[in-house]
Amino acid sequence: MSEYYDDVRSLAVDVALIEVAKHVKEVGGQNRGPEIDKYLKSANASLEKEYGWCGMFVYYCFSQAAKSLGKILPIRSGQMWSGQKVKTWSLSNPDKIVYTSPILRGDIYVMNSYHVGMVVEDMTDSSIMKTVDGNQSFADSGKESLKLRTRNFADMRLIIRF
Repeated sequence: MSEYYDDVRSLAVDVALIEVAKHVKEVGGQNRGPEIDKYLKSANASLEKEYGWCGMFVYYCFSQAAKSLGKILPIRSGQMWSGQKVKTWSLSNPDKIVYTSPILRGDIYVMNSYHVGMVVEDMTDSSIMKTVDGNQSFADSGKESLKLRTRNFADMRLIIRF
């Protein structure tokens, strides 16, 4: 079934990289700004509250990709709000959990800290993953909030693949 979403996963990464190229920053307060508000809206989150938006960014990328390809995601927006919510979703969808290599472009991960991000490149025999992550300015005003990172597989609580 994951083959059905191969194109969605790949396009979701492309969407994420386009967003990274915009040099998105938090503006007007922590976890706020025009681009960030767009991610929150895509996940049906209230703009009246302050949210850690890492999972909402991933949902935005996947929802844009799925919409452009005429596909429906197997996860609802509210289930991507946080790493804990993704973990809860995975308990009902164990067939979506990735236990071993390869880790593929567009796989979604939840770190031990419950941060949510997306794998940018296939990983076959290394413990290092190249990722794209939202909510990365750590309340440091003016710093970019979307970043390409290198993560260690050992730091992952969960990896899922649609």
